[in-house]
Amino acid sequence: MKKDFCIIKVNDENIKSTYTKNILKKLPEWFADKKAIDNYSKEVKKLPYWAAFNNNNECIGFLSIKIHYKYTAEIFVCGVLSNYQHKGIGKSLYNIAQLYMIKHDLKYVIVKTLSDIVEFKPYEQTRKFYKSVGFNPLITLTEMWDEENPCLIMIKTII
Repeated sequence: MKKDFCIIKVNDENIKSTYTKNILKKLPEWFADKKAIDNYSKEVKKLPYWAAFNNNNECIGFLSIKIHYKYTAEIFVCGVLSNYQHKGIGKSLYNIAQLYMIKHDLKYVIVKTLSDIVEFKPYEQTRKFYKSVGFNPLITLTEMWDEENPCLIMIKTII
């Protein structure tokens, strides 16, 4: 089966910021807060970053990781445009990032998402995606974000 997308590692800080802002603005179910979008767009500049492109060379998704200490990575932010979801793009982005984590001797990867104690369909899809690439729920923290937005930390052993 031929892939209708390609993934590249992006190093240019301004391009990372632009792709992040453009994608997140088009995903309001997950990213409705303008300040959060601006923060993600700023923070990705210094982080490892991969982008997915369709056959027209348009950015359709991205994933960025942050390294904590020397053993743990965090999926800092990731997004795939809605009409490209469920086509293997997110998994491909994650798999390429995981190869980077393995190469850099990282042992664990975490991700923060909305906890399942809140019913919200888009985040049900998000948790299902992370489970599909091997993450397991670790802990829900209401004090990390707030009571209405409890944070679920999921974890995966890389090696």
